[in-house]
Amino acid sequence: MKQVISLLVTFVLLISYGAPTLAKQANGKESIINLSHLDSLNEEVTIDGTEMLITHIYSEYPDFDWVDASGEGIAAVDDVARAAIVYLTDYENNKNQASLEKARKLLNFVMYMQAEDGEFYNFIYEDLSINTDGLTSKKSFDWWAARGMWALGYGYKVFEKVDSDYAQQLEDHFLLGNEALQNEINDTYGEYDWFHGVQVPRWITGFDAMSNALLGLSEYYSIKPKESVKDSMLKLGTGLSHYQYGDFDTYPFSAHLGWDGSPTLWHAWGSSQSFALAKAGKVLNKPEWVQSAKDEADNLFTHLLVTGMIKEMAPTPTKDEQIAYGVNMIVQGFMETYKATNETKYARYAGLAASWFTGNNDANFAMYDPETGRGYDGINGDTGKVNYNSGAESTIEALFAMQAITSNNKANKYLNARTLTRFTKSIIEAETFTAANGSPEIIKPESPWTGDALYSGDLVLLEDEEAIKKEISLEKGKYLVYAAIEKKHSLKHENFLNVHLDGENVGRILVSNSTDDSYLTLIKVGETSHLEEGKHTLTLKANGETAVIDNIVLQPVKESAVFSVKKNKSIILERNFQAGTIEISKY
Repeated sequence: MKQVISLLVTFVLLISYGAPTLAKQANGKESIINLSHLDSLNEEVTIDGTEMLITHIYSEYPDFDWVDASGEGIAAVDDVARAAIVYLTDYENNKNQASLEKARKLLNFVMYMQAEDGEFYNFIYEDLSINTDGLTSKKSFDWWAARGMWALGYGYKVFEKVDSDYAQQLEDHFLLGNEALQNEINDTYGEYDWFHGVQVPRWITGFDAMSNALLGLSEYYSIKPKESVKDSMLKLGTGLSHYQYGDFDTYPFSAHLGWDGSPTLWHAWGSSQSFALAKAGKVLNKPEWVQSAKDEADNLFTHLLVTGMIKEMAPTPTKDEQIAYGVNMIVQGFMETYKATNETKYARYAGLAASWFTGNNDANFAMYDPETGRGYDGINGDTGKVNYNSGAESTIEALFAMQAITSNNKANKYLNARTLTRFTKSIIEAETFTAANGSPEIIKPESPWTGDALYSGDLVLLEDEEAIKKEISLEKGKYLVYAAIEKKHSLKHENFLNVHLDGENVGRILVSNSTDDSYLTLIKVGETSHLEEGKHTLTLKANGETAVIDNIVLQPVKESAVFSVKKNKSIILERNFQAGTIEISKY
């Protein structure tokens, strides 16, 4: 009889842990959230007598078998921590007991990878030993530590209600991690460096990475206010909110920048600063942090809803490597801003952003498949080519986005939106102009990477009084003109770039006032008069010594995108750069 009972228990456990997980909503309705593929990436292991789950990193088309990270390992805290968050969210949303138990085993791995000083290792090898030496795995308080903190903080919040003994283990590890975080930031807290004319908080190097830690701190503090945790939140939130520049019509459009080495580069992947600031701002009643999140949502993220998804701005936007981890950060930023403000527009924006996953993208391909639970690895927006591999990160981020949107009716209404038309900026490469005066030189950079920005193509060097021109086709309206140029560091001379359209002066910009090294950036030159549809002549001229130009951006003062949201219903999203307004209305 005991043997029969034992076999029955074993069978139940196998069903619980091994069967594909089709998430059910708490109201009993069918859900598009399918955890089956994520389940298939997980492997049960036992290390030092503790049962754990690890999440294999890559999964390649067409068989979608496990593929390891060559030289790094078979699984990493980076993915395991985020997988735990997906399962914890599923448990909170649907009371799925199997997801809670999977989260427990994933969190066991996260705790195992923490060192005695609170920092974390990242990868394990096939023999389950820790990769202690790799650049992406060595003990530190880097990306993997911050993600580990997020998982532990959220895990504590969930388990504190259902298993206080296990919650205590999570809390011990979380607070140890907070000590390591304090050791990382305390010495230079409150100090700033100046770089390319902007202030950069010195106590954080990876602002995108540390936003994950702020998310974990916020989850923990929301149920257990502790002064040491609040102190870390204040220091991280201050740093993240202070590394934000531009406004509605000034580059980088209120972006929260990710890396202390460049106030020019913004990348979508991993940019969860608005997500974290909105959440922490609500928890600590810091309206200025919520405003910081609103500024990025209004000034940058809604612009991307009109232009379509990008990989990065550096300063020219690129569309070649669009990934789930980038799109989901915009989805989460919008959604958390909605939760912090209760302004319905942000939920709508979140739904529109998430429509990338259902096929509203440059490939017209659904990047999340609810039939299999796969999140695909990326799109080349220039060619429309899809990467059909389905690794852990892509699957986790797709699921995370779907969980956020489908749990909110205001957002979910827009999940299957399709873009019908766009009226937005055009980028004109300087090397496509022709000489209007003198002998302008075309420069071919040895590399597109400058050290903190990216050239979009060849450059044009204009000497004093040299000019180039190009005939362009424009639709009716007013335009802002921007120039992607090298700002020079010159103590002796003032160098200017003058821009004319149809002989009318648009404006001129000083290009020799860098406070340190020369660097590439995007500067607003001015605004055109109202133009009629048709051909126009754009002229660029240097005054002073030299001007180096990468490209010119023509941005309609009033840009818009029309979306179909359901049968016989469309909406238009309109943004006015002059008034700084955004409107959604029926179309």
